[in-house]
Amino acid sequence: MMRGQVQLQALQQGRGLAAMAVAAFHLSITLSLPRYLGQDVFVDFTRRGNLGVDFFFVLSGFIIAFAHSRDVGRPDRLGNYLVRRFIRLFPVYWVCLAVFCALVAMGVGTAVTLPDTVGHWISTVFLIRLDGFIFPIAPAWTLVHELAFYVVFALLIVEKRVGIAVFGLWMLACLLMHQYPDYDNFSAWTTYFSPLNLNFLVGMLAFYAWMHGKPIVVKLAFPIGLTLLATVYGLESRGISYNLLQIPYAVAFGMIITGAAALESAGQWPSNARLLNLIGDASYSIYLTHLAFLGLLAKIMIKLAGYVPLPPELVYAVVFAGTIACGCLLHLFVERPLIAACRKCLGGRPKPSFMTSKAG
Repeated sequence: MMRGQVQLQALQQGRGLAAMAVAAFHLSITLSLPRYLGQDVFVDFTRRGNLGVDFFFVLSGFIIAFAHSRDVGRPDRLGNYLVRRFIRLFPVYWVCLAVFCALVAMGVGTAVTLPDTVGHWISTVFLIRLDGFIFPIAPAWTLVHELAFYVVFALLIVEKRVGIAVFGLWMLACLLMHQYPDYDNFSAWTTYFSPLNLNFLVGMLAFYAWMHGKPIVVKLAFPIGLTLLATVYGLESRGISYNLLQIPYAVAFGMIITGAAALESAGQWPSNARLLNLIGDASYSIYLTHLAFLGLLAKIMIKLAGYVPLPPELVYAVVFAGTIACGCLLHLFVERPLIAACRKCLGGRPKPSFMTSKAG
């Protein structure tokens, strides 16, 4: 059996698709508001685009398990782990946060609320949920979950048995308490013990299935996962609550990720989709800024429509494409140089992204 090194672009492509799904979901909501078009545009197609967040969480579990599974039980590697997680999460977030807060302070973006207490600033800057404050960068609520996962995983590195015990108890608490965060009523309780955190466990299990399962079997996870996703979506469309379907959704995403990784490892995945690969690389920048760009570009297009009649579908398409393009530009000219500079200063240079042995 021949073994070589391949880069799993399938995961980056999946991340790009998830970012676009979330942007499409929010764009339909934005254009339906009276201060924009006041019309429903593509709502039937985008109404569950927010499932991209569920996908992100499952993928995060997969990525962290892949990047750091060999660090488990190796406390000497904790520093490198913390530096790498810090660089990936905070620098570009802080840049975007500073710009957002400055613009709001100057009267731009009146729908955004600036932190007005010490606690709110701590929550906003350090991504620690203390109360129900809505962050200036609204999608940052998901980063609180990410950071919590990173912290618990760090315990696995410090002491494997203690980490397993804490992680297991955390997952059990999330399963038993079963409280989902309500966007209008966040709390520390519903954040840190949300069943959404179970998605990280599903992602980790997906990684181990990919690494240790028989390739011919693991490949089948992709079509089975797609079938399960369609089935669960159909059940939700027929009135079954998302609260009862969130874990099946996570399992479906885990199977899709596992199967896609197995297919690409075997050289059976179209990995040369350069535009989608770029969008995947830029997914974090897109995710952080898409609401701001959607609002700005929508206002520009609506102004233009006052002079040149434009169908709502065209407005949607231009705003969507422009938002994704702006996120990609931010990635190329801000996020990527910033990460490189931070790695130069702090160390923590990562291994090649999503690299693994391939059975051929």
